[in-house]
Amino acid sequence: SIGAKAGYNFFPDLENSKSYFVTATLSPYKSYRWYWQVELQNNLHSYNGESKITDEIVDNPNGTPPQLYRTYSESTFENYTIEVPVLIRYNLNNYIGVGAGIQANVNVSQKQEIFEKQEIYEGPNDNFLINSRERNTSEKASFTSFKSGLLLDFTAGFARIGPSIGARYNMSFEKNFSYWQLYAIWKF
Repeated sequence: SIGAKAGYNFFPDLENSKSYFVTATLSPYKSYRWYWQVELQNNLHSYNGESKITDEIVDNPNGTPPQLYRTYSESTFENYTIEVPVLIRYNLNNYIGVGAGIQANVNVSQKQEIFEKQEIYEGPNDNFLINSRERNTSEKASFTSFKSGLLLDFTAGFARIGPSIGARYNMSFEKNFSYWQLYAIWKF
């Protein structure tokens, strides 16, 4: 039995995260009680990386007083990932199902936008700004990371065939990438 699934991923530990997905599922036809389910999931995910401010006091060799150099940097990411969850599921009745399993996630394509601003001040404090420069750079990469984790799943609706809604918690083994998934599914 194949299924179509779509929804939203909520990453509570990432700033300004937006993540949508579509999935194809494969399980026994009109699955009853215990059964295996495998999925192929395509995700589009954007989020802000960590922002940093660094201050450096620079001594000038020509006898002028030291100067404060302040650098702001922040980055945003846009990722396309493929995820393969494998679950053991159990239908409690014709309307409620639960599941648990493992998942692997490959970051197929990543675009990173980096904004950097450098400010130079007259003295060792930020009282008088002398100069300011901004720079935007963009980096693209493929197959940048592999993540894995455990998952717990709950569905309500027609458990064996037809439409359902569900919620899933994906506990990633990588810091800041555990997330909740809310979805609608139709099993054929």
